[in-house]
Amino acid sequence: MIKRSGFTKLKIQQFEEWITSIKIERKVLIIQQHHTQSPNYAHFDGNNHFELQERMKSFHILRNGWRDIGQHFTTFPDGIILTGGSLGRSPACIRRKNANAICIEHLGNFDTGRDEMTDEHRETIIRLTAMLCSRFELPVNTESIVYHHWFDPDTGQRNNGSENHKSCPGTNFFGGNKVHDCIDNFLPLVSARLHEHPV
Repeated sequence: MIKRSGFTKLKIQQFEEWITSIKIERKVLIIQQHHTQSPNYAHFDGNNHFELQERMKSFHILRNGWRDIGQHFTTFPDGIILTGGSLGRSPACIRRKNANAICIEHLGNFDTGRDEMTDEHRETIIRLTAMLCSRFELPVNTESIVYHHWFDPDTGQRNNGSENHKSCPGTNFFGGNKVHDCIDNFLPLVSARLHEHPV
């Protein structure tokens, strides 16, 4: 576990211990899945986790006018997790849908034909989501686990990606970014992880 610039760098095994030990006053009902799009795999050199996180924080504060980095966690191609903003505060990720949310940014561009997710990254995303569901006693469904693609970026209205949407977390994120893709491809992996290794 390494700390720098207000962020903590964790392997997935360390995260399991860390998330069960911290106290969070805010009620959590939603886990948001996002991809960074840029920076992406081409910007990752295997050692620049903190530098990339610091750049995202600077962009969010200086360009977007936010008070902090938008996300609570960032996952990386090697399976590492970096903490972001305080879990005691709402993220800045999906308009009008942040009050009871945890935001996870997965470093990469997971649109079709772009970054091919590594096995290490894939495993961390599954385990991290499962651990958060366990920690906050959330059901594994598409009300608790949501993709940015399902919401209008201007209004925050959920339309399941039918109009005025971003592709985030990517058109090839675990087989697709539609609700049925999540149900068919991602949620079963999270459920299996919870049953095999309950936190």
